[in-house]
Amino acid sequence: MVSLFLLMILCIGASVPDPTTGDVCEPISCENDADCFSTPTDEALSYINECENKPCKNGGICTDLTANYSCECSGEYMGRKCQYRCSGPLGMEGGIISNQQITGSSTHRALFGLQKWYPYFARLNKKGLVNAWTAAENDRWPWLQINLQRRMRVTGLITQGAKHIGSPEYVKSYKVAYSDDGKTWSMHKVKDTDEDMIFTGNSDNNTPYANSFSPPIEAQYICIYPQVCRKHCTLRMELLGCELTGCSEPMGMKTGHIQDYQISSSSVFQTLNMGMFLWKPSKARLDKQGKVNAWTSAHNDQSQWLQVDLLLPTKVTGIITQGAKDFGHVQFVGSYKLAYSNDGEKWHIYQDEKQKKDKIFQGNFDNETHRKNVIDPPIYARFVRIVPWSWYGRITMRAELLGCREEE
Repeated sequence: MVSLFLLMILCIGASVPDPTTGDVCEPISCENDADCFSTPTDEALSYINECENKPCKNGGICTDLTANYSCECSGEYMGRKCQYRCSGPLGMEGGIISNQQITGSSTHRALFGLQKWYPYFARLNKKGLVNAWTAAENDRWPWLQINLQRRMRVTGLITQGAKHIGSPEYVKSYKVAYSDDGKTWSMHKVKDTDEDMIFTGNSDNNTPYANSFSPPIEAQYICIYPQVCRKHCTLRMELLGCELTGCSEPMGMKTGHIQDYQISSSSVFQTLNMGMFLWKPSKARLDKQGKVNAWTSAHNDQSQWLQVDLLLPTKVTGIITQGAKDFGHVQFVGSYKLAYSNDGEKWHIYQDEKQKKDKIFQGNFDNETHRKNVIDPPIYARFVRIVPWSWYGRITMRAELLGCREEE
């Protein structure tokens, strides 16, 4: 009798809910020809759509996976949730991309060779009489190449023309190629085809015109091939994108997102001891304009510092620095160390992992050009201090921190 009871218990079929509707399916058959009985239950499996809570940000398209999801981001965003913006200037205009990184097929020479329109003049919004790259008149296949020095994600391009002795000249259309070694090249294609993409260029000599790359390019070298030009092929430009990690967004020194009270320093200099010429730390913002447009320390020694409180522990992956002028006197920081802290009291100096000593970062060589340093491995901290180690004139700095808030 007991054996028969146990057999009946073992042979009762389990009700299996349909994973998509929640309806109860047919009972599972019992083995060895035993009779099966469905039994009521309060438990039911439910299907979870991982995209239901809309995890993808900034217009990303969510795809539901088994116990997971994926986001297809638009070109200017990246990251698991499309949370990182990837459309910042890579350094043609600001000078992070140096002259040595810019090459071209040829150089136009005018006024008996006195004017030379070099490739490294191809910087967006460059001023002056000779303020762009122009290919030589006999150059049938002109190109302009930028070496980013490492693989980066490039999401777009801004182009601009210029004037030659009052005559507007510009590139009307162009193609883009990319490479990891500068030898083997691939042309950017129309999405999902094998057709070379021809980008629309400029229609005058001064108005910037932006194009996005879809899909984005990941490469070290970018090459622009003008297709149709007005008179000479003349170009000023900027590349848009970010580091491959995506975590290289400006943290807010330039925009003001980092507020004045979050920026402090070891000391402050006053020109002519006048309060109206006070070079406060809150003025240490990249590209700040005006007569007093940077932080300057009261003393020139290696105990000075500029500090930024990010309010929360933050991943910091890079820094951009810039000098300034004080009544015509060029001043800048030539090298510096970095310190970081989570409580503002206990500080750590960023280390050179290979040499096992304090890392000294290369700073500026003039008062205006941007100088970018990548922090790899990154810093995770609330407070970041820039400690000037060498300088020209007085310790003077404008800066921007790069990084991102880590996902929770």
